[in-house]
Amino acid sequence: MQKVTWMIVVLLLANCSGLQDNVRTPLIGFGDLEAEYHFETPATSWDTFRLPDDEAFFSVTHGALTGAVLGDRGYIWSLNQPVYNDISIKATLQQTRGIEGNGFGVMCRADENGNGYYFVLSSAGQFAILKAVPETPDPIQIVKWQGSGAVKKGDGVNAIEAICLDDYLSFTVNGVFIAEARDSTFTSGRIGAVLGAVQETAWVRFDDILLRNVRVIGG
Repeated sequence: MQKVTWMIVVLLLANCSGLQDNVRTPLIGFGDLEAEYHFETPATSWDTFRLPDDEAFFSVTHGALTGAVLGDRGYIWSLNQPVYNDISIKATLQQTRGIEGNGFGVMCRADENGNGYYFVLSSAGQFAILKAVPETPDPIQIVKWQGSGAVKKGDGVNAIEAICLDDYLSFTVNGVFIAEARDSTFTSGRIGAVLGAVQETAWVRFDDILLRNVRVIGG
């Protein structure tokens, strides 16, 4: 069970770019499919829980991993059990209830306290790559919150891919490569789904999660 610890700050930085000039993009090779999750039955290796007074929960319902959290209570997360180093995470995400501006996505190299890398979208049409570290109240924006036409707003279904490879991080949304960064803080950890809400309760479906090994070609 995870308690809410961080507040969401959604910044409107529509003129910024997540593709940084000083990042060297590696040539990535994709290996075996490590696991796939379609949540066709309630049984799951992902963390499920319900906090008191229905402040937040994650459960498998209606063929998806569903998360919900009250507004302005910070991020909550559901982690899968295995530990990975270099991994590609594909998933489909859909906010089903809540106002625009909520943040949700996937985590890599995460621990049970929510530390790790976050690849998140906003239902207002934004994205960011964040890093949560111990004893820091808010996740650090490695790639700042900013707008992208690739992100479907509101209750649109977004297909994403996040890659964690050595110190390289990349983010693709609906087939559009939108962000990359370098950071060496975390080298291994668990995969997760993450969700936070502003003002009102948000509900998000996480489905069709595919995990695949990655490596640097020629590296």
